Amino acid sequence: MAKRYSRQEFLSRLWTEIEQTRPLVMTGAGNGIAAKFIERGGVDIIGVYNTGYFRMQGYGSLAGMLPMADANEIVYRIGRQEILPQVKQVPVIAGLNGVDVLRDMRLLIEDCKRIGFSGVHNFPTVSWFDGEFRQTLENTGLGYQHEIDMLKMAQDLDMLTIGYAFNKKDTEQLLEAAVPDIFIFHAGITRGGTTGYAEGRSLEEMAMRSQAHYEIAKQLCPDAIRLAHGAALVSPEDAQYMLDCTDCHGVQLGSSIERIAIESPLEERAASFKAVCFSANAK
Repeated sequence: MAKRYSRQEFLSRLWTEIEQTRPLVMTGAGNGIAAKFIERGGVDIIGVYNTGYFRMQGYGSLAGMLPMADANEIVYRIGRQEILPQVKQVPVIAGLNGVDVLRDMRLLIEDCKRIGFSGVHNFPTVSWFDGEFRQTLENTGLGYQHEIDMLKMAQDLDMLTIGYAFNKKDTEQLLEAAVPDIFIFHAGITRGGTTGYAEGRSLEEMAMRSQAHYEIAKQLCPDAIRLAHGAALVSPEDAQYMLDCTDCHGVQLGSSIERIAIESPLEERAASFKAVCFSANAK
């Protein structure tokens, strides 16, 4: 069963890596076997997300943003039944929907802590929405502030906090509240593979956009760890580019580790088995 860490223990592990010039790697895990072998690969954080569940069922990540399942129930259930039992030492965090009007969020976070989660991440997030729909959410009491309040609750409960933002306004609102121990600018759906966004931005543009948000983070919340995520960040070489060209401390991986890592190898292995032949002497 995964070890639960206090917020300070968690942060100490991460800053030790950074101070020893080892970039951080945070990944999602959509099922037990993914968590088991991702941990063996030496990552620093494993995240449980409803999007991870959908990815491992063969669907695109955006399925986790649509109202076709209970996001918080999925994370709690697969965390308790599948992910936490397979992880030994790496801290595991829960991606929770802070705009969940059907739950007492503090009780949910307490339950997540009790079963072994060491941190909370605001995902799914309304920050992904924009335009009139996003404004309507805000105006009808279903806005981003709920997610910030959720992270504050997690912090009060001695859990590490991870904050997503997709735009400058949300980045400023999140960081001015000083709630994220880790700040992640989400650059968009990961490109590549069968359900990636083929028309995504270039790695160079992703780095420029990400750095603009890191500058805000350095000003408003300088102690926050900064991770890069999404869009053109698909390979280890892409991760190296982000480290070379931005002020990130590491990367967060979702589709690029859970989905893309298995799509082609699994297909190729199945095809290789199908290609075996009967012996010429077989009867």
